[in-house]
Amino acid sequence: MALGFGIVGTGMISRFHALALADTRGANLVGCTSRSADKSEAFAKEYGGTAYGTLKELLADPAVDAITVATPSGAHMEPAVAAAEAGKHVIVEKPLEVTLSRCDRIIDACARAGVQLATIFPSRFHAASQTLKKAVDAGRFGVLTMGDAYVKWYRTQQYYDSGAWRGTWKLDGGGALMNQAIHSV
Repeated sequence: MALGFGIVGTGMISRFHALALADTRGANLVGCTSRSADKSEAFAKEYGGTAYGTLKELLADPAVDAITVATPSGAHMEPAVAAAEAGKHVIVEKPLEVTLSRCDRIIDACARAGVQLATIFPSRFHAASQTLKKAVDAGRFGVLTMGDAYVKWYRTQQYYDSGAWRGTWKLDGGGALMNQAIHSV
């Protein structure tokens, strides 16, 4: 039996969620929703499923078992909490949210509803990350009390101009530290 997924948000990262669902046995893309009906329609046409006019409509569909939240970082809490309250499992694009209090609200809502919560961190599957994780688990470094990561990534102004939310405190948590360096955490 396949699990039905809904995608919230139809921006750049959403296509990776849709492709991952298409490649996952036992997963079925039921539909999507976003702030733009035109974008939702185009997304559904390209990746399948139904374009829902609102989040409420998506969550009301009994074929949806789980949602992936692929909105700007500071807009994760509302759909994640709504999904949990609707009894849907929740997968959230990294970071979970941009403030601790907003993260806590998502975690609490999922715990109260008894639904699963997961955050997308694709870097955890990179070879270097896997090697480091095995060494930590084997106790090769003793008891870890602090970590340090050097992230040498550069984002052009074009990157920040590609979305009005990028680099803002409200929706991006400030920019590179929250959005790129988080891969090293």
